[in-house]
Order: sequence, then structure tokens, then C-alpha cells
Amino acid sequence: MPPTRRAYLTTVGTVAAVGLAGCTGDGGASDTTAIDTSYACELTERDPVAALSQPVDGSSDATVTVDVFEDFACSHCADFATGGLSQLKADYLNGETVRFRHFDFPIPVSEWSNRVANAARSVQQTQDDAAFFEFSLAAYENYSDYSWQLVGDLAEAVGADPCRVLSDASNATYEQVVSANRQTGVDRGVESTPGIFVNDPLIEPPESGSWYEPVRSEIESHL
Repeated sequence: MPPTRRAYLTTVGTVAAVGLAGCTGDGGASDTTAIDTSYACELTERDPVAALSQPVDGSSDATVTVDVFEDFACSHCADFATGGLSQLKADYLNGETVRFRHFDFPIPVSEWSNRVANAARSVQQTQDDAAFFEFSLAAYENYSDYSWQLVGDLAEAVGADPCRVLSDASNATYEQVVSANRQTGVDRGVESTPGIFVNDPLIEPPESGSWYEPVRSEIESHL
């Protein structure tokens, strides 16, 4: 059946504040935005999901854990995800001594901060962690062009049901999970995104340049 174009409504919060070292800010006023896609599906509201494991890339036996607190609408997070983080994974994942864990920390920078976080968690629960990270990287590669159509397309590209993912993103099915992650970051001292820990220390945001070298140096000190 060929897809037909349908529109839906959702209420979201918006704000944006970007500094030199990372994205920061507080929640703002709500707005109403149409969900317009080519997918012929109803956006079914499901029961909220209260708990979900942290997405992990790497061996459970790794001696070093890199925790990354991120906002899917943050430009600094996108730069790190598509640059330094991708290089770090290429450098260390094959050795099985380092693992990388994702934590949601919506500033929020924009309404897409929570939308894409919920979409990514939908991919995680219905697919697996590998699909979550594939979806996340693709999202960051397109973060300046977010749309409901893009979210559905990226979900479909990693084997997830785009209607399920769009439903979960628009209805905030995983908001309790996302909020709990954010509170964990606050409790650990995260003030901007990306917030990066290597085992325990929170890495100081670089004043200029890439996150790659500060994180790599800290990893090496723990090996």
C-alpha cells in the first residue's frame, strides 16, 4: 500500500543555549508542532516505559568504561559523536578493554532533544544496542535537518518499525527513562553536553579543539 501523508499534533518544550565547550540551558515554554510524514500509520500511545538498560557498545569485561551524557540536538554532541567518539571506538573496541555507554541528558537544546532520545530508546528496546548506536550516529549526522520524516526513515534504515518509533517519539514513551538518565548526570556533576566520564573522572571540556585527545589520554591512564 503506498504511503499517504498524515499530520498529528504534539506538545513539546523548546530552548537553546550553546557555549564554547558544550550545550547548556533550561527548559522553556511549550509549543505545538505538526507531525507530517509519508508513513501510513496511526501514532498509537503505549504504556510509559519506566526502566531500560543503558545502551552499551563494547565488552562487558572491559576494564575502562566511557560514559557519555548527550543531547541529540546539541551541536557539540553531534561533533563528538561523528568525530572523536567514532575514532575512539575505532581505536579501542577491537581490543575489548574499553566500552562506551550512552546516557540521555536533554538540555533541552530544542524540541528534538527529547523526541530523538525517545525514538532512539524505542529502537533500542525493539531491536538491540547495536541498532541504537547505528540510529544515534545517523541522527547526529543529520541533527541540523531533523524532521518527523527523517526520524521514521532512520528507524526504518536500522530495521525498526518506523510507525512504532514515531509513536514512541511523539508520545514520549520513554520519558521516564530519559529523565532518570538526566538526573543521574546532574547527580554526577554534568552541567553541559557532552558530559564524558572515563571510569569515574568527569573530563574537563576542552576550551578549543576536539574532545578526542582529552578522552584518549584519560583512557590510556586507566589501561
